[in-house]
Amino acid sequence: MSGGFVICEYDSVKQGFPQFQRTMKSLSAALIEKASRDWAPKTYGRMTPTSAQFGTSTIMPELFRSMSTGTAASATLTTWNQWLDTVGNQTIMSGSNSGVIYEDYKIGLAGLAFLDKSINIAEIRMQISDRKTGRINIEEAFTYEQPAIIFEDGFILDEETGFDLYAYVLSTGYQRIKLIGLEVNRVPNKLQVSNTGAALT
Repeated sequence: MSGGFVICEYDSVKQGFPQFQRTMKSLSAALIEKASRDWAPKTYGRMTPTSAQFGTSTIMPELFRSMSTGTAASATLTTWNQWLDTVGNQTIMSGSNSGVIYEDYKIGLAGLAFLDKSINIAEIRMQISDRKTGRINIEEAFTYEQPAIIFEDGFILDEETGFDLYAYVLSTGYQRIKLIGLEVNRVPNKLQVSNTGAALT
């Protein structure tokens, strides 16, 4: 069924979960095709592109910001670990560039993983540009060690496009929410020369 998702153990995803493999293959092909069109005449150079190519990487947390209202309010993420300081419905993650994805990056989002044994979130919902996804109740995930939500079709977060991840937060505390998928970058030096943990502007 189109637009669906599955909840599974993150370890099973890493070991070759068939649904994830199908999603990633299709999403990767669509993302590279879109980047090839949008960034022509650049061609795909995988993880070690030349200046005439665009490269690929895992999704970098630095392309997103925490929406905590505490001391690190709207801070660019350097890891997927963030502090949730308010209970209730709220935006918990957004694009780093005032809510949008930075220019020169495109992201293929295949799913999300919750890397903590204790999950402080009951529901999630996303908005990508003007497209809103349905609410996903993740209370079933509470029985998993490290649950992952894998989307059947995946989503492309285009450069200079808004992204917000909303959640119903049950309790305050740290939560590691990792975005699963891949990204392509038009300017190789932004990833190859910049320091690890640095903002990817």
